[in-house]
Amino acid sequence: MLKLKGCFLALTTLIIVNLSFAAPPSPPDEGMWLLSLVDKYNYETMRQLGCKLSSSQIYSEQEPSLKDAIVSFGDFCTGEFVSDKGLLFTNHHCGFDAIASHSTTENNLIENGFWAADYSKELTNPGLFVKLMVHMQDVTDSIVPKLESLSADDRQKKIQELSKAISTRASEEGKYKADLKSFFYGNQYFLFVYQVFHDVRLVGTAPASIGRFGGDTDNWMWPRHTGDFSVFRVYADKDNNPTAAYSPENVPYQPKYFLPVSLKGINEGDFQMVMGYPGSTNRYIPSFAIQHVIDKKNPTLLKIISTITAVMKQDMDEDPKLKISLASDYATLMNSQKLYESQLPGLEKMHLVETKKAEEGAFLSWAEKQSSEVSDMYTHVYEDLKLKYTLLDKLEEPYYYSYFNVIFSPTGNFAIDVNKIEGIFSKDVTEDAKQEVMDDIKKSADEYFLSLTPGTQKKVLQAMLEVYCREEPGGEIPQPVKDILNNYKGNTTTEKLSAFTDEAFSKSILTSKERFDAFMSKPSMKTLKKDALYNFYVGLYAVSTVYRQQYQGVNRDIAKDMRTYMQGLMEKDPSQHLYPDANFTLRLSYGTVQDFEPRDAVHYDWMTTMSGILEKQDSTYEDYKVPHRLIDLYREKDFGRYNFNGDVPVCFITTNDITGGNSGSPVINAKGEMTGLAFDGNYEGTAGDYEVDPALNRTICVDIRYVLFIMEKYAGAENLVKELRVVY
Repeated sequence: MLKLKGCFLALTTLIIVNLSFAAPPSPPDEGMWLLSLVDKYNYETMRQLGCKLSSSQIYSEQEPSLKDAIVSFGDFCTGEFVSDKGLLFTNHHCGFDAIASHSTTENNLIENGFWAADYSKELTNPGLFVKLMVHMQDVTDSIVPKLESLSADDRQKKIQELSKAISTRASEEGKYKADLKSFFYGNQYFLFVYQVFHDVRLVGTAPASIGRFGGDTDNWMWPRHTGDFSVFRVYADKDNNPTAAYSPENVPYQPKYFLPVSLKGINEGDFQMVMGYPGSTNRYIPSFAIQHVIDKKNPTLLKIISTITAVMKQDMDEDPKLKISLASDYATLMNSQKLYESQLPGLEKMHLVETKKAEEGAFLSWAEKQSSEVSDMYTHVYEDLKLKYTLLDKLEEPYYYSYFNVIFSPTGNFAIDVNKIEGIFSKDVTEDAKQEVMDDIKKSADEYFLSLTPGTQKKVLQAMLEVYCREEPGGEIPQPVKDILNNYKGNTTTEKLSAFTDEAFSKSILTSKERFDAFMSKPSMKTLKKDALYNFYVGLYAVSTVYRQQYQGVNRDIAKDMRTYMQGLMEKDPSQHLYPDANFTLRLSYGTVQDFEPRDAVHYDWMTTMSGILEKQDSTYEDYKVPHRLIDLYREKDFGRYNFNGDVPVCFITTNDITGGNSGSPVINAKGEMTGLAFDGNYEGTAGDYEVDPALNRTICVDIRYVLFIMEKYAGAENLVKELRVVY
């Protein structure tokens, strides 16, 4: 099955518009701050909370600093160097794709774990990469003044032109990758310069019964007992420079800085930092945008995702091979499903719509006191934004249902790839161009058919079509679905849909490599036009394209208004230090180790231990199965140097501000030593993507002592532990 993580990256970009309305001063624990500005905005507060490092030890472009140990890991996670030989820690769920890709029914790394005895046993992972930030630079003055008085289209073209020129210069003829990022909705721009390493090898992983202990049951929950970590190594050429791919000549990368790991332990109230690559937050969106999330966005996504996961789970439970091949995509979908579920009660509990209305009222009251020209401008922008969200309300369901029915399906994705072949039948296309298209499609086909699960895909499509017909998103069923109902026999809608999926999957070139290869040997439009499954997905994608254009058009209008609105926000209170919403750039958050009380008469402590694993143990329930060796170590109290009051610490919680993308981020104490890995937020705090509640928002971390205990005592990977710089 093709991987779906790219779909969720697209989802984040497409369905979220970051707006920034009235922003009160941030509490000490709130904010994901840009590292180059920490000295200016945060250092004094951090020092008062207990930080012992200088600001230059956190971020420096001249000397090694903490930022040199932190990487973005793959598409949407964080990792950190922990040795001078390129050893890297990240979360188990961040490394899960790699772990699953090396797993078979005969050698199941997911269930059994894996530990490389030496460099030669480490496993390569084509496509996996890490990015290490070299430096960042505020380039606002090189961008914004050149955009004044431009139309929306001309503005975008100018930004692209300037971005290309600035990034090209910064890349130094391909030595670096340079990204220009917009902040505060186009009021500020930063350039980020990276080294990109493409030789990243799997070194070690605990079995899923440790790395995913608690499974979907405990996901987003506290207390937690999950050893959510995996170990990789980054390789470079003999000169310590990044390479474009694996080579047997590559050697372990020597980072400028790596994190020492602390066995000193932690206590309630201790200062902690989290450094990583948070993906997206929407902290300042207005009341009507929050209402949109509650009424439209989350409920629609939940209907779609829950339909898919229910089918996948049933097939995975019945087939061990499918359990491996679908495991990564299923975990990704379930993570999103539980997030969208938990956000709804959180938003309601905080009365966030009412809070936002009050903040907006304060802004409009301020605007009214300005000159008539300024007052009219900000009032108009606010009202226009409200109008745009009424349009999004109408587009949400028809767009999501049509678009995600295609992109959440590997077969649908492949159909869109194959659709490119229709262009080669034009008389104007050169032979070279035809061959290029054919080569691209063949490459896509190799990956697709390698992991195709047609039985599951058929059931998913059947279930999704039934939901489509029941919900009638936007008040109308699109033509490709109507065609099925009109052209296939059956007494009920379910029977008609079943007749379509049975026939389509049994005959389509998209569901058989033999049929597809035969088509590619002699491609023809006649074959495509007779393929019901191909035509359904291409037709539905065409429907989604119309909705997508409308949806993106509304979002462009919102972005245009927000540039003006943000100016007003900054004018309203120039003294407040606003942090930008997360956008997968390197950030720092700081807080303390703290317990919390989620509801009346309930108190959660700030740490968990191995005894809790044994309390949850249930050999009949997959989420709570415990390896026999781990049980033996506990019963024998064979804890070694990780003994803490007759037990081993497993997880702890802090008040640090994180979100998706921070998975795998190091948790760092006041002296710059690693105390754990952040891997989740708590259920009660999932609405934190929109608003932080200091009393409830917590970051869930696996204790570094449990990580090392598993590596040394459980797995016997002393060779890896010896690489670390352990401090007591």
